[in-house]
Amino acid sequence: GQERWLKRPSVGHSAARHFQKARRIAAEMSGEVASKKAAWNACLAKSGGSPGKCDKLEKDFRGAAKAAGVESCADETVALMKCTAGGSRVNGCSKAFLSMRECNRAGGKQLMAEGAGYAVAPGKMALFTPAAAAVAQSQPPVRTLEGMQEYGQEYAMSLGITPGEVRF
Repeated sequence: GQERWLKRPSVGHSAARHFQKARRIAAEMSGEVASKKAAWNACLAKSGGSPGKCDKLEKDFRGAAKAAGVESCADETVALMKCTAGGSRVNGCSKAFLSMRECNRAGGKQLMAEGAGYAVAPGKMALFTPAAAAVAQSQPPVRTLEGMQEYGQEYAMSLGITPGEVRF
């Protein structure tokens, strides 16, 4: 199911623009950019988690994407690979994952990093309910049992659920 704070776009105003932009981006990705991206992705898949082994293909892909005026998301891809291959993966690589996901959205980023949290990207608020801005700015709990329990209690209280109360 779809999260409560994400609106289903109506086939009217902003949704039509969103899908038109997605189709335009897909068309731009065809040809040279798509083939260079496919070659780089194939190399990354065989690299054993070491993106440096694919530097030449990455540079070719970045150049083609820049010439076509499309976002390559290469920085986000490399950052996520480095995070998951390194010691920071114990922290979950959530920032790198979210950055990668947002960069690869067909209609453009919906969330952008802002301080320690995130904000709805300019021009994307129509895709969300007003409460989404507060949710996007929240921070994940510390990755300990106590940290998650504390966050859960604070979140429940923000929803009007008192400590010890159970709702189904």
